[in-house]
Amino acid sequence: MKTKLLAITCILSAFMLCSVTASAVSFTPAEKDRLKAGKTIKKPLASSCQKGFYGGSGYTLIDAPADVVWQAIQDYEAYDNMFAATSAVSQVAQKGNTALIHYQMGYKLISLEYYMEVKQDKANYTLSFNMVENKPHDIEMARGYWKLFPQPGNRTLVAYVVSAKIPMGVVNLMNDDMHKLVERNLIGAPNDVKKWLSTAAGKKYFTRTARK
Repeated sequence: MKTKLLAITCILSAFMLCSVTASAVSFTPAEKDRLKAGKTIKKPLASSCQKGFYGGSGYTLIDAPADVVWQAIQDYEAYDNMFAATSAVSQVAQKGNTALIHYQMGYKLISLEYYMEVKQDKANYTLSFNMVENKPHDIEMARGYWKLFPQPGNRTLVAYVVSAKIPMGVVNLMNDDMHKLVERNLIGAPNDVKKWLSTAAGKKYFTRTARK
């Protein structure tokens, strides 16, 4: 009964998490200071790291215009270098503002594959994603979104909201440290984008934007 109740709680948490817009986020004075200092705010859900469910949100300020960050988060071919534990990502198809993306993730002893439907809303700098259930998938659920907030001085507040559920067969291969690692990798994604944009490879997005 407890396992069933927890599963229901995780599903409801995921639904609420991805239904709330990032514009509703408010930060404490301490969190605002951390953002200004270049830190990433990570807010895992209370149910994260339980029975294969991982979810939460991450926020960071990046010294780059929103158009630059927007390019980076859609450079799927670079995801294996941008994000931890990502083995390969490729765009399979594009129709209008919706793309089909193939993901391959890799941890020690664990390899996961799935497809995401990604919808682009450039006017609102929102990139939402949802796992495609009728395609091969080694996870049970994944959904969320990126939301960019242009800031004064050509800076961008990046919000990332995500929830995911992996099968218990995979969970049983993981130790406590690995659960926390998966959670950090998920909700810490904005910091990975910030680091990527500071590399030589990340400079290409600035150049492309300047040419427009």
